[in-house]
Amino acid sequence: MSGARVIKDKNTIKNLLDVYPVNSKKRLLIEYALRSGLRVSDIITTRVKDVYNQDTYKVTEKKTGKTKELALHDALKLSIVNYVNENELTSDDFLFYSNMNKQSHIQRVQAHKIVAKAGDMIGLKLSCHDLRRSFGYAAYSQAVPVELLQIIFQHSSQAVTLRYIGVTQENINNVYKKIDLGF
Repeated sequence: MSGARVIKDKNTIKNLLDVYPVNSKKRLLIEYALRSGLRVSDIITTRVKDVYNQDTYKVTEKKTGKTKELALHDALKLSIVNYVNENELTSDDFLFYSNMNKQSHIQRVQAHKIVAKAGDMIGLKLSCHDLRRSFGYAAYSQAVPVELLQIIFQHSSQAVTLRYIGVTQENINNVYKKIDLGF
């Protein structure tokens, strides 16, 4: 996983989101990736009816063929509603529709360009998969058990998950430095 990047700082995440205008397709793509932890191939095929005014979203993952259900974060639900309304999308439209043909979704390459450009604008080299990893790191840093992240990412072990989300020797060393035994 050399070259894998994880955004560990909330201000950096905010700066990344702020690159694109509110209610824009590009901003929603980044927010959706950061809040769902899905692969880009599963994000770009989402239809409005799948997530508009919904609390959960069932997706059959392209890579594994497995169906998973995820709860939609309240902030993401609001962003989706505002985006759909402002762009006058119908329930059968793709959430991330192609500008060339509204009956089709953007391609993975276009999604990667959107994320890479946003990263460039804040001085980071980013891919869509880095946003998936960043979701995992944010969850981990907010005390979500590694066991749950392992299930979410469908990894074979907790060690794989920790490496995937960018837990480094620095994080491990901080444990030793912060333990307070009262003496």
